[in-house]
Parts: sequence; C-alpha cells; structure tokens
Amino acid sequence: MIAGHRGARAVAPENTLISMKAAADAGATWIETDTQLCEDLIPVVIHDKSVRRCTNGSGSVRHKPLAELKQLDAGSWFGTEFADATIPTLVELLQACDDYGLSLNLEIKVHYEEEVELQVRKTIETIKDYGFDTNKLILSSFSYNAVKYCLKLWPEVRRGLIIEDWVPDIERLDEKLDLYSIHLDHHLLNEKLAKEITDSGKVLQIWTMNDPQQVDKFTRWGVSTIISDNPGLLISAANK
Repeated sequence: MIAGHRGARAVAPENTLISMKAAADAGATWIETDTQLCEDLIPVVIHDKSVRRCTNGSGSVRHKPLAELKQLDAGSWFGTEFADATIPTLVELLQACDDYGLSLNLEIKVHYEEEVELQVRKTIETIKDYGFDTNKLILSSFSYNAVKYCLKLWPEVRRGLIIEDWVPDIERLDEKLDLYSIHLDHHLLNEKLAKEITDSGKVLQIWTMNDPQQVDKFTRWGVSTIISDNPGLLISAANK
C-alpha cells in the first residue's frame, strides 16, 4: 500500500487540503500527515515548529492564534497557483479525509515535550468530537510519551511509533506501548530487520520512499505501507 506523505507533497504544497486531494486523485487511500497545537489549543495541520518554511509568515505555530494562522498563504512558496491554500485545522483535515475517501495516519508532532499530554488530549478530543471512523485511523509519533498517552487516553485506537535513527528492542517496547505498527526510516531497513519486525506481529511502514524501482523489494520484505511524497508515481509502479 502506498500512502501520501503530507498529502502529495511532490506535486502540491504539503499539509494543505489541496495536497490531500492530490493524493486521493493519484489513487492513494491513506495519507500520513502532522498535527500540533496553535495558541488557542486547537490542533492544526503543519509539520514545522515555525510557519516560516511553508507560509509567507514567521514565528512559531504554538504561539499564534488560529485566526492569524488562517491569514497566512500556505501555497505560494510551492507555486503561485496555490496562493489560496491555508493551514488546515485537524477538523478540516478529517472532513477532507471523509470527502476524498482517505484513511489517516496522523502523526502527533511534538515540538514541546512538556506539553505532550495536553497535545495528545486535545488531538483525541477533536477526533472524538468530529466522529471520525477509528477503523480508518492510526495515531503515530516520534515521541515515546505521545504514544504512551495515546494508549492511556484512547487504547482502542491503533498506535504507531516512528523511528528515524536506531531500532529499539521491539518486544520490550511493545510491552509498554502495545503498538500496532512500526514506522521506520526506509534507509534503516534491511531484510533481516524487516523479518524481525514482522515476526513480532507489528505492521511495518516505511518513510519517506520515493523510488518506484524499490517498491517490489520492500513489498517482498513484508513492508505493509510505503509513505511517499509522490504516491501516484509509486502506485503506478506497484500496479505494473
């Protein structure tokens, strides 16, 4: 399965609703994207701690109210035709997933570890209040504590741990987090490690892999989901 990374960030401005639609139009049925809190404690969809890279603004997301974030141009940095794009709220993302038939791997992007429980709680409250289908949802994070609080506050929902530098003892880790999936930087993966993870009963996802020539190899290794910036390109390769 090919999932769109921040929508389809190779062809549209990342983490915008335009990017989510582009992923769906390319044939993706899953997206992986990021959420964090703004000043109003409302979950919004953006990756970086600062708005600088992906908008015409500056300053931290956490210290801006939603009304100010919504005034920012979140598309022109990618292309002038995307000037109307804005930073979505999590609710808007959930509605887009329903509109476009997308399932959601939602990364809780922790930039302030001291606020992790608050962030997880607000994220979960938002999803519950919206009524999103939990069969179409995975909550994931690089933050061990974020995944731990997901287990504590909403144990029924699948959880994934994102790993970028080294692979911990999966069995010992799982005793504390009861993981559904491991989301691994694809550069770390080899066939032996893939077997170790899948033999432990965990679903194996990799990020961010954009080479269509490697789809078959990773699939043979037992990778369940390939998260890609250009899902259409990889879907075409997978279907050949």
